[in-house]
Amino acid sequence: MFSRNLPVIFLILAVMLGSIGVGVSASGSPPAIAAIGYAGETLDQGLQERVETLLRTDIGLGNARFRIRTENAVVILAGTVPDELVLRRAMELVGGIKGVREVRNAMEIADPK
Repeated sequence: MFSRNLPVIFLILAVMLGSIGVGVSASGSPPAIAAIGYAGETLDQGLQERVETLLRTDIGLGNARFRIRTENAVVILAGTVPDELVLRRAMELVGGIKGVREVRNAMEIADPK
């Protein structure tokens, strides 16, 4: 009985697997598929929290004010920093976080007073 139904089982299995592949490739956005982390949290939310924590706790960045946005593992840093050294340090720190694909700079260097 089982051997007689084997071709039908393989056919059903092939159709199911094929439809999954078509759904994934039709979306055109592999990062969006992989963007779900633990407990429904998106990877971008998790990355943003790690970036915020790192920048907030680094003692060398005390006078900087950051606005952080993440999109598909690309971190965009905006805000004001006191000098170019702080800007570079922030960019390097964020670039070293696991899961960050790219860091984009939208920060401004504050005028010396």
